[in-house]
Amino acid sequence: MTTHYDAIVAGAGPAGSTAARHLARAGVRVLMLDRAQFPREKPCGGGVTFRADAENDLDLSPVTEREIYGVRVSADMSRMFDRNSPTLLARMTQRSRLDAYLAEQAACAGADFRDGSPIGQITLDDRGVLVRASGDVFEARVLIGADGVNGPTATALGLKPAGEHAVAFEANYPLDGALAARWERMIALDLGGIPGGYGWVFPKGDHLNIGVGGWKAVGPTLRDRLVRYTRYLGLDAARLEGHRGYQLPLRRDGEPVVRGNAMLAGDAAALVDPLSGEGIWAAFVSGRLAAAEAQRFLAGDVHDLSGYQRGLDAVMAEEILASRRLMIILQRLPAFSVLMLKYNDRFWRYLQQIIRGDLTYPDLPKKLGPLRHLLYRWADWEIARHERMLGDDPRTSPSLSPRQAG
Repeated sequence: MTTHYDAIVAGAGPAGSTAARHLARAGVRVLMLDRAQFPREKPCGGGVTFRADAENDLDLSPVTEREIYGVRVSADMSRMFDRNSPTLLARMTQRSRLDAYLAEQAACAGADFRDGSPIGQITLDDRGVLVRASGDVFEARVLIGADGVNGPTATALGLKPAGEHAVAFEANYPLDGALAARWERMIALDLGGIPGGYGWVFPKGDHLNIGVGGWKAVGPTLRDRLVRYTRYLGLDAARLEGHRGYQLPLRRDGEPVVRGNAMLAGDAAALVDPLSGEGIWAAFVSGRLAAAEAQRFLAGDVHDLSGYQRGLDAVMAEEILASRRLMIILQRLPAFSVLMLKYNDRFWRYLQQIIRGDLTYPDLPKKLGPLRHLLYRWADWEIARHERMLGDDPRTSPSLSPRQAG
C-alpha cells in the first residue's frame, strides 16, 4: 500500500526541518523521514552563528545554552588572548536539542514527521519519486535529500559530492561552577596548528565541547591533538567523555544538486563552510531555497527544479570559494593572521561582521583593493597544488574556472 504526498524530505536536521516547515506552512502535503529516533545525538560543535540565526525564522532561545560575545584565541597552543564583541556573535546549543526543536516546529506547521524510519530504496521516474522506508512505501512529486554526509539519498540519486572531506574529532568536558564562569560568554579557537583546520572550545549548559579538525589526512593525529589541546587549556584530559569523530563535506564549484524531481540540501549537498567548518547557516539557506523551488514546481510555475541549482549557486558558489581562499591564506600565514587578529582592530571588526552576516567572505578581500587579485592567484595556486597532492586533476579544481579566476 502506497501513501501519497506532494513532497518527501529525507532527513530531519536543520536543512530538512527548514524545508519541511516552509512547505507545510504553504499548505504542501509533506512527509519528513529520519532514520534516528528523536531526540538523537549528532556529532557537531553546536554553534549557531548570528548569521545563521538571522537566516532562520524561528526563535532559538528555547534551545540556547550560552550566548557568545567573545573569542579566546591561541596560536598552535601558545600566546592566548581574548577578543570581545559588544554584540552577539553566536548561540551555543546541542544538536540533540536543536534538531528535535526544529523537527517539532516542522510537525507543528503540518509536516508528517516519522522518525526511526531509515530509507531503504529510492526510485525516480517521470512522475516523481518512490521511497521505501521501514517497510512502508511513499510516493511524491518532489524529494528533498537532507540526510547528511553519510545519508543514502545523494548516493541513490547519483549526486554524491566528489569533493574532499575534512574530519573532526570532539569530546565533552564536564563543567563546574568556576569553569562555567570562565567560559560564560566566550568560545576558544586555536589557530595555525592543524593543516586545514583548528581547535575549538564551545561552552554548553553543563559541559564544554572541545574539538579539533582539519584535512582528512590529519585524521589519525586528531585524538592525540585533542588530548594536548585539553591539557593546554589547563584541563584534565582523562575527564573527556563522549568522544566522536565525523566528516565535513567540502563542495566543488558547480557540482550538481538536482536530478529529476529531487534536490539535495545541507550537508548532503556538501555545503560546509571551508574556513569555519560551520554548516548550519547553509542548511537553513538551502532548506529554504529547496522548499521555495518545490512550491513553484508543484504549483506548475516551473517545469523542473533547475532553478534551485541556479539559486543555490548564486548564494553559495562565491561564498564557498572565497571562504576556501581565505582558509588557504590564513593557513599559509598563521603567525601573521593571529597577530592581525590580536592587534588590528579593523581585522577583528571585519571578522565580527562576517560572523554576524553584515559582511560576506567575498566582501572581505575587496577591502584590500588591487592587492586582492594577487592574493586570489596565490590562493588558487595553493588550492590547485593541494588537490594535485590528493591525486585530483587540477582542471576540475573549484578555483580554476575562468568565471572565478579573475
